[in-house]
Amino acid sequence: MADKKIKAQVIEELKQYPILKTKVMLLQYELDHPARITDDEVIDCMSLSRLVSDCIRPSGFISDKTMRIATQFRDKKDRLNQETVMEIAQELHSVEQQLSKLEFYVSQLEEKQAEVIRKYYFEGKTWGELQQEMHLAPRTLLKRRDDGLDALVSIYSYLGQVKGGHGNT
Repeated sequence: MADKKIKAQVIEELKQYPILKTKVMLLQYELDHPARITDDEVIDCMSLSRLVSDCIRPSGFISDKTMRIATQFRDKKDRLNQETVMEIAQELHSVEQQLSKLEFYVSQLEEKQAEVIRKYYFEGKTWGELQQEMHLAPRTLLKRRDDGLDALVSIYSYLGQVKGGHGNT
């Protein structure tokens, strides 16, 4: 019973591989190109938001209070920008770890099994495409996939025992 549950988990994680790859690309882009508001934009907005009655002052005048508010806002904006970058970096690290784990576990399979698992789950090829590409009968492909899945279940079961049944592998 436990092996069926583990097998379902293995299959689900393998199916998630292409989605995880897409997430890595998106997160990497967001990390490389974070949306930011410049300090000048913040200060300009704050200084132009004076009341009409304040317009009696000389042009270019910014009160100490407005400058203090603008500076506080800039500091908060910097913190928020940094927090956003950190959240993206943490999520990217987590997704990359999941990908790395899957790739490593699959690399531990026999090469013929690993090839079928990679092409079917990681590359999203159909059984027909695999038959043509690998010149194998459908039953042979299914056997290699099933043997590979069984080997992955063994890896997951072993790691679950080593970890004392705590946490995901």
